Amino acid sequence: MEEMYEVLKFIDHGAVCRRSLDCVQGVTLMQYLKEHPMLGRRLVLTWFRDLARCLEQYHRSGNGQNYRYLNPYSIIAAEEGAIMLLDLEAPDNAAVLKRMQTGAVRDHFLKPVCGMGVSRDREPDLFAYGKVVQFMLAYAEITPALNGWEEMRLQRLISRCTGEKGKKYEDFSQVLKSLPPVPADAPDRHRSAGVSLRSVIGGVGLGAAACLFLCVLLGVEKKGLVSAEAEEIYEEAELETEERLRTEYENELDMKERQEEAEREQRILAEEIAGAADKAAIAVWENVGKIELNRMKEELSGAYERLLELETDPVAAEEIRKKKDELK
Repeated sequence: MEEMYEVLKFIDHGAVCRRSLDCVQGVTLMQYLKEHPMLGRRLVLTWFRDLARCLEQYHRSGNGQNYRYLNPYSIIAAEEGAIMLLDLEAPDNAAVLKRMQTGAVRDHFLKPVCGMGVSRDREPDLFAYGKVVQFMLAYAEITPALNGWEEMRLQRLISRCTGEKGKKYEDFSQVLKSLPPVPADAPDRHRSAGVSLRSVIGGVGLGAAACLFLCVLLGVEKKGLVSAEAEEIYEEAELETEERLRTEYENELDMKERQEEAEREQRILAEEIAGAADKAAIAVWENVGKIELNRMKEELSGAYERLLELETDPVAAEEIRKKKDELK
């Protein structure tokens, strides 16, 4: 399912290359391979060349800095077959960046000794490019199949990119020269391994041809093993991403529950405070009433004392004395 991605766009002005941003509709290379495991021979060779050209332009446009995170998630297959690099700094691409952080992706496409730092050495991007080419050859079913000469050139290119064999490449201009040329619009008819080998070795002896043929067979067997490894890497990446999303969802639910519990405790505390305040107010008013009543009793008792001093009638004086006693 196609989505919108922010990608890098390059414009050449002679030897100078300028970098800009664009928003395109497409899918990641990983998703594309999952949905279209069968790829045309011409499309595959074109993508290998276009990807190498994008990285060469990236280096020329960014003062030689490495892209650093090259893998099937950071490569976008846009409309009309264009291949483009994901803008790693765009906030809208955050979901894709999460998938790129899975251990399976890092372990396979990131050169261990290089780490994630910015470097002017091309080695990290060359290593990742070789791993991407290896991954595509292993994961996709190419039709018509690559001939023996193309397979040998790509195997040598992968080895020189990853440093497994031969002299390492120094930049992507060397990669572009080593890639097999893109065939014409009409796809070549599939040829057997024996025919491909004879066209490559020419007048070389039969013993050398048999040795070379054995190498090709071993390469095909290795490709089958790598294909299983590629499938495992993809499944591990998907499972790790799902596990991370599930953990984030559970953490979000846990945080929401704790927030709701804190809000309930705050409401209970507020109700308790309000109830305590009401009781305190009642108690204050009760105390004020008692104080005022005692003051009035004292004043009335004093008034009775003065009346007794002035009263000369014994009967009236007795009545006043009884009322005074009732106040007590």
